[in-house]
Amino acid sequence: MEIKTFSQDVVTVAEITGNLDSNTAPQAQEQIMPLVVAKCCLVLDLKKCTYISSAGLRVLLMLAKQLTAQQSRLALAGVCPEIKDVMEMTGFINFFQIYDSVSQASEAVRKECV
Repeated sequence: MEIKTFSQDVVTVAEITGNLDSNTAPQAQEQIMPLVVAKCCLVLDLKKCTYISSAGLRVLLMLAKQLTAQQSRLALAGVCPEIKDVMEMTGFINFFQIYDSVSQASEAVRKECV
């Protein structure tokens, strides 16, 4: 798994490539959690994320809770159908705003951050 981060105006984008599973979840948490600051706008780009396990879902949920506590915004972009199915079956889909592209997700969280 690899995580690249970059900024688009006031939005921070974290692009996750590869699997988000029990082996990589600690690394993902270590790299993404420092991005959570008060009133930030974060987009997770999952278009290159091919698999997510329960450990990966746990990282996403923890991230969402931390962002909510910080009055920050989160959106997911490019979620593949297989991961979206897992999120629907587990009820995790209800905790996230999901968009087809990073630009759509960025626009949505940017509006909420202003």
